[in-house]
Amino acid sequence: MSDTNDITEGLEKDTISNLAGILKKSSGRLNILIKDNPALSISLGSNIQLNIHDAAIFDGVGSDKSDVSLFDKLKTAQKLGEILNSNGLSISVLRKGKKAFTIGRDATPTISSILTGSDDIHIDSLTQAAKLGKDINKKIPKNSNKSLL
Repeated sequence: MSDTNDITEGLEKDTISNLAGILKKSSGRLNILIKDNPALSISLGSNIQLNIHDAAIFDGVGSDKSDVSLFDKLKTAQKLGEILNSNGLSISVLRKGKKAFTIGRDATPTISSILTGSDDIHIDSLTQAAKLGKDINKKIPKNSNKSLL
């Protein structure tokens, strides 16, 4: 008999693979504004670009699990990168128009593969990735157990 975690992981992987298939066939651009200012831009294609202009878009979003370790988060990112790569997709995350990191097919890790343990995750700019993490964490109240990173 299968372990419940194996079943759950299989369903999540299937769901992400199905979503990747849909995204691969999609194209276009979505802009989200907060008080008439750009907050988030998403460009769809084989390389999906997620441009975070204002981290306020993440207010109130996160996990209530305060016990999620950095290792678990990296493991999840590795799985996402593998699924994207196997489907011929990439996600580039930008901070105010500057690339922070890339996950999936277009990831060309060098030293970042040592940090992430994956060939499907590339840190384009350590500075932008760190600033993005700071921006997002600033928007989460200090007394909250919520965390995105």
